[in-house]
Amino acid sequence: MDFMTAAKAYEADMRAFFRDLHQYPEPSHFEIRTNARVREVLGAAGVELLCPAENITIAVVRGAKPGKTIGMRFDTDALQMQELTDLPYKSKVEGMMHGCGHDAHTTVGVYTALMLHDARESLCGTYKIIFQPAEEGEKGASEVIATGLVQDIDAFYGLHVWSPYETGTLHATAGGMCACPDMFKVTIHGRGGHGAAPHSCIDPITAGAAIVQSLQSIVSRFVSPMQSAVVTVGSFHAGTRCNIIAQDAVLEGTLRCFDDAVHETILERFDAIIHDIARAHGCTAEIEINHVSGVVVNDASLVEIANRAAAQLVPPEKIQPQEPSMLGDDFADYRAIAPCCYVQAGMNNPEKGYTAAHHHGLFTVDEDVLALSCAWMALSAAMTAGE
Repeated sequence: MDFMTAAKAYEADMRAFFRDLHQYPEPSHFEIRTNARVREVLGAAGVELLCPAENITIAVVRGAKPGKTIGMRFDTDALQMQELTDLPYKSKVEGMMHGCGHDAHTTVGVYTALMLHDARESLCGTYKIIFQPAEEGEKGASEVIATGLVQDIDAFYGLHVWSPYETGTLHATAGGMCACPDMFKVTIHGRGGHGAAPHSCIDPITAGAAIVQSLQSIVSRFVSPMQSAVVTVGSFHAGTRCNIIAQDAVLEGTLRCFDDAVHETILERFDAIIHDIARAHGCTAEIEINHVSGVVVNDASLVEIANRAAAQLVPPEKIQPQEPSMLGDDFADYRAIAPCCYVQAGMNNPEKGYTAAHHHGLFTVDEDVLALSCAWMALSAAMTAGE
């Protein structure tokens, strides 16, 4: 089937659906209206739907011929931020915005499902189009996996519209693409008192400052220079007044890398540095680590299929390498079930003024990417199912 032609035929509907979602963004775990809209459109077309929760929908398309079961993940949640664009379809929800393109992803998922449903008599295998909640660091992939409805999948595809890349370019490269992100909170306990009598106190700020300084040695001295890693302390809070030594200090930040062994090294050194320095200063420390997801690793054989599919849709110069990013994505969790391929479609368009980065109030998806992304997902999945 010519999926590009099919996608173009749906393009007006796609844009209308996308604009509707964009106006009504919903936070992680509360994507109720979004799923209702997904079910409304797909149900009207007769697509089989699995609905294990109000905010989880899995569309199922069964090809007429035997083949593999292919999963496609599309995230649905928005961000708690104010939209700054002047788009006619800007967010109508105060303090909420689709600032990461998940409204585009949901749209691509719906119309990919419709195109596969239309072509089912000529297709091999089974397709599960997953509308996943809570991707923004809220463990939505784990919720989907816990339903037990995706354990039979043989390969997963995920797509992200990507602002650093030019509109119309398609990017799929083997290897680690998104880092393993941990978020941490460290509470250092001292003994408060008068700033004029530090000898009778235990100063957690001094200990915290030493910890921040020493944590920088993890990457520079304990991780190979051939590996990539980040240790960032993004927040340091302590004290209430200039002449009071604080009782506690709180550090918050993130740890990120692309390798499981490096991850273990970072965690080991992180723990040792914090506890040893706190003890040296007479303090104690509590460490809380939120492991968001693992590393997103693109399977080489799936990448090869995705690039062959791309070659049927765009000229060779539009098929470009994919650059690894220290950003995280819980699409990585599906690796526990089957090989994965996380691809990106360029959507940077200076002529339209669409150049703002993800998670920025001016972030804008170039709607020209929607039909191409649908065609790429549908064709990649169909080629994989038939192999």
